[in-house]
Amino acid sequence: MADIAYSIKEISLADCLPIRQAYLWPSLTQEECVTDGDKNATHFGVFVGDKLSGCASFHHLEGHKKRIRRVAVSPEYRGQGLGSALLKHAMEKLVTPDLTEIWLNARLPAQNFYRRLGFETMGETFFERDVQEIRMVKKYPVE
Repeated sequence: MADIAYSIKEISLADCLPIRQAYLWPSLTQEECVTDGDKNATHFGVFVGDKLSGCASFHHLEGHKKRIRRVAVSPEYRGQGLGSALLKHAMEKLVTPDLTEIWLNARLPAQNFYRRLGFETMGETFFERDVQEIRMVKKYPVE
């Protein structure tokens, strides 16, 4: 990881939306970037100095599962470990003894990123909002 001073903390959905819009769906409005379950999700942000430079949302599902949604990092910090640090921090905070899995739909170019974090692909690719994705799962407890 590059020598970037950063911090990670829980943030609001309103804090996430400008990041999502700018880096995931620039053609949508911020309201259109809200997903089902966002209002009850836990959102984390990574800050470089006092600038929010990335975010990820964790949806709490029925049963013993969580879902990661809408991971976005500013292009100027991609490939420097901020996204990995953000997700590792969030997963450590959200693991409970009864957790059985965390899953997500990954954009195809991000598969290796998630594999390095312990996720495995499941099933076939599909399209969501004209973006090709694949489901990835990390089982718990991790052995």
